[in-house]
Amino acid sequence: MIAGEFSQPGARLPKEDELADRFRVSRIVIREAMKILEERGLVEVRAGRGTTVVAPSPDRVKTALARLFRDQPIPTLDDMDHMIELRGILEETVAGLAAVRATPQDLEKIAHALSDMAAPENTDEQTSEADVRFHMASAAASHNRFFEIVLEPLTSVYVQQVKLTNSYEVGIDQHRRIYEKIAKGDQIAARQAVRRLMESTRKHVKAALQVLSPDG
Repeated sequence: MIAGEFSQPGARLPKEDELADRFRVSRIVIREAMKILEERGLVEVRAGRGTTVVAPSPDRVKTALARLFRDQPIPTLDDMDHMIELRGILEETVAGLAAVRATPQDLEKIAHALSDMAAPENTDEQTSEADVRFHMASAAASHNRFFEIVLEPLTSVYVQQVKLTNSYEVGIDQHRRIYEKIAKGDQIAARQAVRRLMESTRKHVKAALQVLSPDG
């Protein structure tokens, strides 16, 4: 129903009793269904205002990804490998687009995040936060908001998982090469730089997870 007649963000869904009649179930069933939809970030339920369809957002996607991993405190090698593979595909595209679309302001934000990543006085938490900002600034430089919506939660969840392994080798030089290629407007080299970062990340995380889960 949401995918069809109520697909637009802000669309107000019928009241509980109307939905109960429509689907021939009790109002309790409708209420529970709405709780599930709200948890999944599809609707927003507010007292006095009813239930409305909401637009996708990084926070809602992040919540969905966090739910995926909440019963698995230490990710499997396969899960991490697949996540890195997905990030690589998305971030290569982002870097290529940023190389031709980035404004001076975009480049300044990427450079600032890179500088924060390299700060010697950083705690692990600060380094991780700056890492996420680097990738989000790059995504913003693509000037396609959907990359930000997908990559922000994906990167954040990935960083949270990496924290469990105490793996804080973030490859400053590799991040710097990505920035330099974007700043030069070199699409191909920017994509290649991302690929090298992801390959290095995969090797490092795999080694760390094997120590935590030698059986796998």
